[in-house]
Amino acid sequence: MIPRYKVQEIHDIWKTENKLNTWLKVELAHLESQIGNITNPTITRDEFNVIKENVNINIDRWKEIESETHHDVQAFVQMIEETIPDNSGRWLHYGLTSSDILDTSLSLMCKESLQVVLNYASGLIYQLSKRLKSEEAKSRILARTHGKAAEIQTYYDVIYRWLHLLRKGYDEVTAAKNKISLGKLSGTTGNYNFNLIQCEYNALRELGLKPVTSSQIIPRQHYLDYFYGILQLVLAVEKIAYDIRIYSLDGINEMAEPFSNKQKGSSAMPHKKNPVLTENICGLTRLYKSYFNTAVENCTTLLERDISHSSSERIIFKDSAHIACFIIKRLEHVIENMDFITSYAESHCVLMEDIVSSQEQMTSCIEKGMSRKEAHDIIQNNSNELYLESY
Repeated sequence: MIPRYKVQEIHDIWKTENKLNTWLKVELAHLESQIGNITNPTITRDEFNVIKENVNINIDRWKEIESETHHDVQAFVQMIEETIPDNSGRWLHYGLTSSDILDTSLSLMCKESLQVVLNYASGLIYQLSKRLKSEEAKSRILARTHGKAAEIQTYYDVIYRWLHLLRKGYDEVTAAKNKISLGKLSGTTGNYNFNLIQCEYNALRELGLKPVTSSQIIPRQHYLDYFYGILQLVLAVEKIAYDIRIYSLDGINEMAEPFSNKQKGSSAMPHKKNPVLTENICGLTRLYKSYFNTAVENCTTLLERDISHSSSERIIFKDSAHIACFIIKRLEHVIENMDFITSYAESHCVLMEDIVSSQEQMTSCIEKGMSRKEAHDIIQNNSNELYLESY
């Protein structure tokens, strides 16, 4: 992610050092699961202890080897094997393929990322809940459909609906975190040619994951849950930001995002106070949707596997979490510091009060015996005249 939108907690999860440490965690869990495997005896406890006590990650050495092999996992295995004495390192990566390490590690980093997203979402939900309980939330504001006045409601009604969408998004991310708790240590085509199902189960359980039917890779439909969970939260944030932009339009002026004393809205027009924070949020949600679409395309791979998904995944997994956290935090700032301009909202309610009570008037006429059509026609004609008078 470019520095402008980088979120440090997400960066720390996906940076090279943590990625390689996660790969090592998976390798060690796999090795330990092999101890005592009487069907296919391999590593002993003593050999495992030698590996665990001596293994060391050297990023510079890994890069050096990768520049020759052009294969990141092979370079990784070679790099850590060099740090282990007594030939015990020969058991590293035994019976595994690169995707066993890559996909299992990917699931672990996705889980961590989703937890960070949830932490950020909690802050936004908290700020909205505070505004919901505020005195100004009781103030009246027009409800609009198709951009036109419909009924009178309160700021509370608006905020409550926003909260509902955010909580739904929060629940979807929570569900996604559970759904992607998957891994595979089943070998080159998922057929367990050099590993036992029970060993895979034990290793993944140690990592907090569950096994999944796979080929050489975990089917990308499973990882789509990661993107779908974030999508639901991103869409909620976009909806709120878009609404605030509408409420801040000249002629409405019922909400205003924060604008600092030294902030400038235009280099040419000193009077401008533009809703740049919410516009920025809406722009980044467009980018996220393109990532989601890419994740959908990645669900189709050739037979047991190709790498058509790999190049884009190096971008979309980490940057999706960056975008989600960034826009959530930005909206939290907006919600905490924005103005509810209740005086304007009330003046609009007063202006349109007779017009937007049309359903109440029609219902009253029907209750007194008038046909629905006649009541509708009469009140519609009267409303049209009132519209002209109000403007």
